[in-house]
Amino acid sequence: MTSEPLKPSTHKAQRDKVYASLQDAVAPFEFNDAVAQVFDDMILRSVPGYTLSIDLITLIAERYGQPNTKLFDLGCSSGVATRALSEAAPESAEIIGIDNSPAMIAQCRQSLSDLIARNRVSLQCQDLTEAPLAGASVIVLNYTLQFLPLIDRDRLLAEIFEALTPGGVVFLAEKVVHEDTFCQSELEAMHLAFKKRQGYSALEIAQKRAALESVLIPETEQKHLDRLAAAGFSHAATLLRAINFIALVGWKQAA
Repeated sequence: MTSEPLKPSTHKAQRDKVYASLQDAVAPFEFNDAVAQVFDDMILRSVPGYTLSIDLITLIAERYGQPNTKLFDLGCSSGVATRALSEAAPESAEIIGIDNSPAMIAQCRQSLSDLIARNRVSLQCQDLTEAPLAGASVIVLNYTLQFLPLIDRDRLLAEIFEALTPGGVVFLAEKVVHEDTFCQSELEAMHLAFKKRQGYSALEIAQKRAALESVLIPETEQKHLDRLAAAGFSHAATLLRAINFIALVGWKQAA
């Protein structure tokens, strides 16, 4: 499989300069208008393996998307994963993107205007932990769960399992921490080097890290696998590993 550029959209993301200027007090990270405008650039330059995760979502939709079911992108942000689902899912399937940020949903509507115009995709601005998900064959959380309070994560995965049709899958991409302190230190150093090679300055990296401190709470890979098993998924596997970012799939047993 080859990694390709982000799928075409009707807008061009601006260069991420959100943390380029010194801030007196760094506010907690939020998906506001400033972030929405540069999100595609931000995630490409911050998350190693991001484009490959989008390729995997396309494969997941093609292999596991069932006719006359729903495919959800929870935390759809700018809609890149939503578009990937739409390109590979059966035509009779319904593609739904959900995000709780009005700014991100507005950006997503612009990015996916072509798909929305022909009723291929619908978008909802709401808390994804309260969204009805019944009748789904594929549910995607692409770097989404890590932003939810820890207390909500087990319940959401259990609800996702119940909502999936037999043979359905959940795709989960996350930043993770390593259980070994030496490995964790080295992975953090490599991720720092990755961001520097993407053009981020030391100031940008430090300020964004401070902004994310209590907002993005990563867990171990094993914790994610244990959660999938506890939710009821009969099998789970890691599909992608890029420094301290992974993508997993959980399978609900077919009837």
